[in-house]
Amino acid sequence: MIFIFSKKNTIMGISKKTFTIIAILAMADVLVMAVPFYLKNVISSVVISESLGILPSQFSQANSIYGYVSLPSYFIGGWFADKISLKKLTLVGLASIGVVGLWYGFIPFIATAKVIQVYLIFALWSFITCFIFWAALWKLLSEQGKPEENGKLNGIHGSLNGLIGTIIIAIAYLVFFLFGTVWKSSLGNWAFPALVFIFTGFIIINCVLIFFFVPEDKTTKKDGESDFSLKSFKNILGNWKIWLVSILILGVYLYQSGLSIFVTYMQDVLLITASLVVVFGILRTYLFRFFFSTYFGKMADKSQKYILFIIIGLAVASVLCLIAVIVPGFGESSFTNMSKGSKTLVQISVVTMYLGLGITCWALVTNRWATIYVINISQKDYGMAVGFISLIAFSADAWFWQIDSILLKNLGSEAGYTDNKLANQISIIIILCFGLLAMIAGGILIYATKKEIQRNEGKQVLAN
Repeated sequence: MIFIFSKKNTIMGISKKTFTIIAILAMADVLVMAVPFYLKNVISSVVISESLGILPSQFSQANSIYGYVSLPSYFIGGWFADKISLKKLTLVGLASIGVVGLWYGFIPFIATAKVIQVYLIFALWSFITCFIFWAALWKLLSEQGKPEENGKLNGIHGSLNGLIGTIIIAIAYLVFFLFGTVWKSSLGNWAFPALVFIFTGFIIINCVLIFFFVPEDKTTKKDGESDFSLKSFKNILGNWKIWLVSILILGVYLYQSGLSIFVTYMQDVLLITASLVVVFGILRTYLFRFFFSTYFGKMADKSQKYILFIIIGLAVASVLCLIAVIVPGFGESSFTNMSKGSKTLVQISVVTMYLGLGITCWALVTNRWATIYVINISQKDYGMAVGFISLIAFSADAWFWQIDSILLKNLGSEAGYTDNKLANQISIIIILCFGLLAMIAGGILIYATKKEIQRNEGKQVLAN
């Protein structure tokens, strides 16, 4: 990193040492999510499934399995991290992801039980990431500064995640492109495995960096104390505002994760050149996070109206999404029958909407957890609140990709259609519907919060 070699003693308001540690942890974040999750934000799911030798619906099913396995982790993962060394958990989780990645890289050469093995790989990735790795990584990150610096640490981590992710995915895709296009006759079969093995190589490097350069403050442990308690769970279940916040963040998360549908939509339906789609995917997934996360975080902090900020973002995302779905038409051959000029106009429109959605999504993701403070959750119930909201909001990893699998199987090329156009459009419309539902939930929250403030002010006036 060029920043590390700067002559200044501080970088972005923190010491060089702390900055270096955050960069190493950001690299770990990128590598854990790249192959099972973010790769489909850059490369078409159809291309990935073909590289593996399975059907697109089966690849969506694998992503759904990842979601099902992850669901219980939002409660148990944090408890697990309280019991064992954070640094050891991070290293074990990261190294295990690498081992499973090696297995995944050899799938194209395996002839028997290929689909079952892909399902097992995604289940293992989910278990390792959600039960072992995530909670440990975030707690380890929080130890690198004072509690009042947590926002700054997370902001810098997010920006570095975007920058490092851009570099790593660009290197990996360049190899994939060269093997699959330039040297196709000799190395074509190794294009996808080489892509995966590059990530595995970076994982090995990252493990070494964490082992030698990332410290762990063991004094912050509370003798195995866990955030979980039945009383906290009861408090959360009985708080109707928590349910509304869960729906609000579910809408945000669907726009964030579901945008990978657009990659297949642009490349395989609208016939946009694969290398351009990769560039758009890198911009949306990594570079936009680097450029916009901190800016939108500061903007929302300045207004202090986090829920309204998210509602506006969801409204913008919904309009962009609706335009992208409508412009190619809904008929099976509505796009292919267009003139060349009309096709180009549709392609430019959808790409513009996609990039706009990317910017909007990072604005939403940056501020989604600030909504918990708006509804006045007590500190002792905070961890349980995050776990419950995550359980509801991130359940989309399971059911959304399950629905997408069904749509691809019945309304895509697997069912005799010329492409997956209608299946992709319906999946995007589902995201749009939940975005609108999230806006309604946010509106109710704003109204209820305003009324509560008015009641409290009235009681104070009467008391005086």
